[in-house]
Amino acid sequence: MRILQTMSLKKKLVLLMAFLYIPLPVIGWIWYEKTNHAIEANAIDSSIQAMNQVNAHLDTYFSEVQRMMLPLLASDLTALFLNREDDDASSRYELSRRIEKELFSSMLVNRKDIYGISLVSESVQAISSSSFTLAEQRYPAYLNRIKSSGRFTIMGVENMPDSQVVGMALTFVSPQNGLKRGMLIVDQKRDEIVRIMQTVQLGKSGFVWMADSANQVIYHPSMKSANATVPEAYLNEMGAHSSGTFTVNTDQGKKLVVYIRSDRTDLTLFSEVLLSELNQSITAISRISMVILAVLFFLSMLSASWIVYSLTHPLLTLQRLMKHAEMGDIRVRAPFHRGQEIGSLFRGFNKMLEEIERLIEIVHVSDLRKKELEVKQKDSLLHAMQAQINPHFLYNTLEFINSNAIIEGNERISNMIGYLGDMFRYNVQNPNSRVFLIDEIRHIEAYLAIQSERYPTLSYRIEVDRAVIASIPAVRSTLQPIVENSFKHGYDRHKLRPGCISIRGELQQDRVYVLDVSDSGRGMPPDTMERYNTAFGQPENDFSDPQSEAGHHSIGLINVHARLRLLFGEPYGLFIVSSDETGTTIRLTFPVHPGHEEDYDGL
Repeated sequence: MRILQTMSLKKKLVLLMAFLYIPLPVIGWIWYEKTNHAIEANAIDSSIQAMNQVNAHLDTYFSEVQRMMLPLLASDLTALFLNREDDDASSRYELSRRIEKELFSSMLVNRKDIYGISLVSESVQAISSSSFTLAEQRYPAYLNRIKSSGRFTIMGVENMPDSQVVGMALTFVSPQNGLKRGMLIVDQKRDEIVRIMQTVQLGKSGFVWMADSANQVIYHPSMKSANATVPEAYLNEMGAHSSGTFTVNTDQGKKLVVYIRSDRTDLTLFSEVLLSELNQSITAISRISMVILAVLFFLSMLSASWIVYSLTHPLLTLQRLMKHAEMGDIRVRAPFHRGQEIGSLFRGFNKMLEEIERLIEIVHVSDLRKKELEVKQKDSLLHAMQAQINPHFLYNTLEFINSNAIIEGNERISNMIGYLGDMFRYNVQNPNSRVFLIDEIRHIEAYLAIQSERYPTLSYRIEVDRAVIASIPAVRSTLQPIVENSFKHGYDRHKLRPGCISIRGELQQDRVYVLDVSDSGRGMPPDTMERYNTAFGQPENDFSDPQSEAGHHSIGLINVHARLRLLFGEPYGLFIVSSDETGTTIRLTFPVHPGHEEDYDGL
């Protein structure tokens, strides 16, 4: 501390600049590394989600094939085939012809993706729509691989004369006679399975491939051999886990591998993509941001250095002149300086030499002026800091108020502060970031919780399956304008006390999620509701009437509807189900899986 006291002003300022120059670049580099890590983690999560979608699609596909085969397994003709014991070739041919005509033909007509269907009895006699000889040859090997009866097992790729197929087989017992066991073999065209896997685009060169339970490759874009297997290095990384990720080094760079083993089909899906391709655009933006920050940092430090120099140089000049004055040279004069503070000091110094008899008074006035300048500088700094209040400061302030409310035992204030903080965090986030319906529900829960504290008469219900809506894409600030309309137009306008607000969601069979927002206030006139629904049905909504009652609603509702249509297209958006003296119900429809996920940017 004594060293600092004896240190010159110039050295103190140099030391201060060193403390500014060194930590800031270090902090910037740490921030850059953390950002890159977060970008890579988000890219990995996106790849895992894409693989889960493909796996779910394949599970649904194979389950649908199995469901379609149930009538065949329960057919009397199938039981007759399994129970026959004679070797009469004529009767066997007649029965085979009936099964092919009455059972196989209808299924093959409806499903072009099925190459062939075969039935094999315990005596290893087969009926097939493609080749009964090949079915009889495959029977022993397939029987050894089937683990449980009544469930399809994927056997892998089989080479047919004109194409490659994926063999599926199950053993079953005829319902008409439980003593006889048979095997059903279904040969799926591999092209349809490949098409499902190719629906996912991972970077520029990423791809998805698949292997069966015996680690035989069913499809790989770069493996042409029919007997290709999963690489040993991949199996070592996977171990006994059914899903996960790992990275491998290639000539092109580090590659991310995501694997998922299906519990239904025992198939293992793999995706491979270069990490540099997953986050290439975001990393480029991050690097550009770092360059811009570095340039700004350099310019700011250059400006700070110039300011420090502009302060120290005149002060050193003044110090030199004062030493001359102390030695008796009163003819020295400080040069003219345009700066307010430094110029004032120079003028004061010159005036001190000119009016030596008033030296004490001049020193006193100079001291007061200096302190006044310091107060102004601190006041300016305070205003500058107040003008730059950031969300982090507000979060800390709200948390402090919340802590004091808890200490004082005021649970209502604590709850309202907590809900207000949640709403603020949600609203100040990037408006273009992706949100899901669960985020909107949590946001409106905080809003309704605050309103319920304001209005004791208010009650609300939210009936949704949170596990379902966690994966349903939504648009930011969709529900709040609708609920605010309920308060403003359903209750406040008619001078009613807020009653009940209900939000109820349901997943419909057409893969559409419906969310109904209802209130118990007074609704709108029938012609107004009709104009709204007509406007909602238009491809481009241009509905606004500021002079009418509808004009007061149109900004919020039309804006929400337009944003939903812009993002998801038809038929999604808003629709007024009912509106009368008992209340209003507005329906919002969301897609379970948007049609163009690459266009989704969280509008």
